Amino acid sequence: MKTWQYLVTVVLGVACLVLALLVIKTGKTAQRLQLDLQRQQSEVNSGLLSQRGQQLGNSILQDLVVAAANNQRMHKLLGENGYNIQFQQTTPTNVPATTPKKQVTP
Repeated sequence: MKTWQYLVTVVLGVACLVLALLVIKTGKTAQRLQLDLQRQQSEVNSGLLSQRGQQLGNSILQDLVVAAANNQRMHKLLGENGYNIQFQQTTPTNVPATTPKKQVTP
């Protein structure tokens, strides 16, 4: 083998080694980023589940309050558990005021 052939072979071998090391480093970096992304996604999912649970709980509580308007036992039960509900009497606000009709005499 001539000297130039030997040098080309060594240079190609070193280049292959450097490229292999770069591929390994890139793979490890991608794996670390994927784990970070999975951790973030898990946190987001748990937050969404918690938020959905709160929304569901609020909806159920609102339904119970509506039921307590007509059911004294439900009202008492909610009061015993710390939910003090006070109902307001509503008066219609869109009722037009009646005025006496003017009588027209011919």
